[in-house]
Amino acid sequence: MGGGLASSGLGLFKKKPPEVQMTAAEAFEATTKWNDAYNKDTTNARNALGYSAALRTLGNKKRAFEVLQTAYAANPNNPELAAEIGKVALETGQVSVATKALQTAEEKGVKDWKTLSAQGTLAAKRGDHAKAQQYYQAALRQKPDSTSVINNLALSYTLDGKAKQAETLLRKAEKDGRSDKRLRQNLALVLGVQGKYNEAKDVAAVDVGETQAKRSVAYLKNMLSKPTAVAAAEPQAPAQADQGWSPFGPSTPAKPAAPSVAAASPLQARPLPTVQMVKPVEEVVSAPPKVAQASSPGTSTFSKSSSR
Repeated sequence: MGGGLASSGLGLFKKKPPEVQMTAAEAFEATTKWNDAYNKDTTNARNALGYSAALRTLGNKKRAFEVLQTAYAANPNNPELAAEIGKVALETGQVSVATKALQTAEEKGVKDWKTLSAQGTLAAKRGDHAKAQQYYQAALRQKPDSTSVINNLALSYTLDGKAKQAETLLRKAEKDGRSDKRLRQNLALVLGVQGKYNEAKDVAAVDVGETQAKRSVAYLKNMLSKPTAVAAAEPQAPAQADQGWSPFGPSTPAKPAAPSVAAASPLQARPLPTVQMVKPVEEVVSAPPKVAQASSPGTSTFSKSSSR
C-alpha cells in the first residue's frame, strides 16, 4: 500500500521504504523454505505464520490468506492466527472478515503494534478517526519509530480536521531523523491544507522536483479553494467519547453515534483525492527453525520471531 494523495501527484512512493528487510531474492528463498516446512504440516500454526508472512512479502496475499485459514481451522483458539487473518483480510479489502478476526484477536489479548496499527486502519476506513487515532497512538507507544504508524496517524488527524496536530507529528518525526519520502509528501499535504502553500512546495520539491511540486501545490490550492473544501486547519468539536475506552478494553464495541451534520467527518462534505494508509512491512524470518519442521501434526508452537 502506498500513502498520501494517490491521485494528486503529491509525491507518492516509488522507492522502497526503509522498513523493508529483504531483497526479492531473499524473500523468494525464505518463501521456499517456509513452503517446505508448511507442506510437512499444514495445521502447524508456527509454520503457517512464517509461510504466510513470506508470501505477503512476495505479494501473494490470496495464498497467504488460504494458508492462515487452514491453520486457523485446526487451531481456532489461536489469537495470533486470528490477528494475521485480520491483517491480510484488511489488505485485500475484506473489511467484514478483518473486523471479526481483529476483534477476536483483541478479545484474546493480542496487542502487538502491528495488530494495533491494523485496528487503527480498520477504524479509519469506517471513518471513525477518534478510535483510529487511539489505536495508532497505542501502536506508537510500542514502536515509536514506525514510519507507517506515524504516517497513518498524521493522515487520520488531517482527515479529522486536525491538520495542526498532523503537522506537529510529522515535523517531530523529521526532527528525530525518521523522515522519509512518505512523511515528507504527507507533510506537504498537511501544510497545503492549512494554506501554507510555499512551505508545502518546498517540502514536496525535495522528492519530486520544483516543477512537479508547483503543479501539485497548485492542484491542492485549487481544490481547497472550493466552497466545500475539507479538512480545515482547526479541528471540529470532538464527538462524545466512550468513557474508559481502550484498545484492550471490553470486547463489545460501542454503538456508533447517530449521524450528525455538525459532527460529520470532513470527508462527507467533499473528499480529498484517494488517501491510502501505509502497511507496516512484514518482518520475515529467513528460514523456519528445525523444531517447526519436525512438529507433529496438530502441534502449535510459537516463538517471538514468528508472531508479531
